[in-house]
Amino acid sequence: MARAQELASLPDAPLPQAASGVTTGSSPQEQNPPAKPDPLAPPARADEQAASPITHASFEKRKWAQYVDPGERIPPLYPEDKWVFWLHEEERVWSAFPAFLSAGYGQLTDTPDYGSDSGAFGDRLAAAFVRQATMRFFCSSMFPVYLREDPRYFRKASGSYLGRAGWAAERAFITQRDSGSHGFNFSNIFGHLAASAVTPLYYPSKSRSVHVVMQTWATSIAGSAGDNLFLEFAPDALNAWRNHRRGKDSAGMDSPGADSSGMR
Repeated sequence: MARAQELASLPDAPLPQAASGVTTGSSPQEQNPPAKPDPLAPPARADEQAASPITHASFEKRKWAQYVDPGERIPPLYPEDKWVFWLHEEERVWSAFPAFLSAGYGQLTDTPDYGSDSGAFGDRLAAAFVRQATMRFFCSSMFPVYLREDPRYFRKASGSYLGRAGWAAERAFITQRDSGSHGFNFSNIFGHLAASAVTPLYYPSKSRSVHVVMQTWATSIAGSAGDNLFLEFAPDALNAWRNHRRGKDSAGMDSPGADSSGMR
């Protein structure tokens, strides 16, 4: 009895101390604060007002996209990126289409003056490829580097068709700068002028004139507006086609007689 009374009179053992620098009452959130979000990380979900891109490319690959959807967060283009941007344009599957279109138009109008024999179309096609490559170099790489302009097309992607078409044509003369502001599209206008000015180096002698240079400049700017129209509406057309295919696939899965794999 005496021993029991002696043990009962002793003080309780002290509680274990928390780790140094952290109190026992702190919550797990206080001990491990969440990391700050990466400002360059892609958004959790796409902007509902923006059409889906033509290709479901990764965030990093979207740096080389020719167009940007409204509200889309994409990697910035640094000078070293811009110097090779025109090469990414050249490697696309559809990049050769404007050259064939230009050669066909030249064959009908006899411009440049290569004649009308069987080899004239080949000469015009070769000249169109050279002209197209130099225009992309000046408009999408060299001038954007020095003028700090973004060579990508920023879609409107909403509103009336007429309003969107007007926006696309306007972007041939107005662009977005690296700072996010908007202004005159010096890269597009003077880039096409510079590329047109070197055409006498490879055009036939009959087409080496100031008149042909200015004509080439005007038609190339009109062509850039046409490119913008394509980039404005092509994603909508592709999305409509994908939704149509997806609807047909869903209908096939739900139709009577379809097994679990969707095959009749």
